[in-house]
Amino acid sequence: MAKYSELDIEEMAEWPILPQLGLILLIGLLLQGVGYWFYLKPKVENLDTLVQKEQELKTTVMIKANKVATLPKLKAQLDELSERYDYLSRQLPVQKELASMLASVNEVGLKNSLTFTRIDWGERQNQEFLYRLPLNIELTGDYHNIGDFTQAIAELPRIINFDDIDWQRVSQESSTLHFRVRAYTYQFKPEVEDEK
Repeated sequence: MAKYSELDIEEMAEWPILPQLGLILLIGLLLQGVGYWFYLKPKVENLDTLVQKEQELKTTVMIKANKVATLPKLKAQLDELSERYDYLSRQLPVQKELASMLASVNEVGLKNSLTFTRIDWGERQNQEFLYRLPLNIELTGDYHNIGDFTQAIAELPRIINFDDIDWQRVSQESSTLHFRVRAYTYQFKPEVEDEK
């Protein structure tokens, strides 16, 4: 052991083989450590980052592929909703049709032998996408004629919903009924604003 402590670094070529191999091994390990730390470790970290990005991209591609796969189904649903919207919008009156709509309700009542005591539009009510238009109707007539009247109103090309219905006999002895109803129809706000 004492012999190895007397070795001079300048005379390394004359050292015994074992210390030379130990020094070469130490230098090799030191070079590998420095190489790993400054060259390989950044490459491994970069590779890990790229692998993580690859996983994120794969997930994004799968999500987009699923969206693309459901696109025809969504388009079919959108087309169906568009058809329903068009159908319903054709059933809602535009501003210039309100007078003729009132005349149609009156005509249906007269065809069913009913006598109107009141038929007029109430004040327009503002809702989120629509205007709600109340229609006040009061009439007298026979029970079956009133039933036929309500059925005929339901068959009109424009939507009219009955609400707040009240009916009673004109008198105890009479079979004639007094029928009072608040009906509603609706208008799309954009269509009303376009007509102004």
